Amino acid sequence: MSRLYVEDAELYDIAFDWDVEEEVDWLLERLGKPVTVLEPGCGTGRMLVAFVRRSVEVVGFDLSEPAVEIARRRTAEFGTLPTVVVADMVDFGLGRTFGGAICPINTLGHLSRAQLAAHLDCVARHLDPGARYLVQVGLVDAESHEPFAGSHWEARRADTKLKVEWVDEELDARSGRSLQRSRIEVLEGPRAGEVLEELHELTAWTPETWTAAIDASPFRRAATYDAGRRGARPPVGPDATGGLLWHELVLA
Repeated sequence: MSRLYVEDAELYDIAFDWDVEEEVDWLLERLGKPVTVLEPGCGTGRMLVAFVRRSVEVVGFDLSEPAVEIARRRTAEFGTLPTVVVADMVDFGLGRTFGGAICPINTLGHLSRAQLAAHLDCVARHLDPGARYLVQVGLVDAESHEPFAGSHWEARRADTKLKVEWVDEELDARSGRSLQRSRIEVLEGPRAGEVLEELHELTAWTPETWTAAIDASPFRRAATYDAGRRGARPPVGPDATGGLLWHELVLA
């Protein structure tokens, strides 16, 4: 696990703490407005809070203990509705089932193909029959060697201001390998002048390899949506590519 998710989880929390309220409304509609939701790889818990505000009981887990601690602090005011625990996405057992599940911002890209298969099996055992699992996973063209353009933004909380970059360094769609670079520069605040830069090796999925992975899982693909346009999220075909695709999976 990279330093960004552990030693510098506080900076990660600031960098990725954007408004998710409208997105969570959309997710709830697609999930069928369940009363319980599971979020594997919940990080520092920004999505959990939005669900709890809508009176949804949520359980989130993450392998990073510092991220889980931040998520617990963030959700403490909401009483018993949120639960956050330390667990591995590839092998977890929570002893209960849920009405739906979500996994945003390409978190599943951190899993190998074998790990994704194990993860989907685990999630399936934790969902009610017919429940939906909404996952955000970018797909690339099989012939592509060109990285996505990447993302650049600034974030602020209290006295801390960050400049953030997240870009693809290398992409080999045929081998399923993506090498991405994150760079966070602290512009203002107690840690001003610090720069955190890391490389992350992720799995690159094509429409073909992603479809094969889902077909081999306990789920079936119900729909795919393009989240590139805020608020619109039109449905797209199974051969669509792009970095902001939401996939609606249904437990078969």
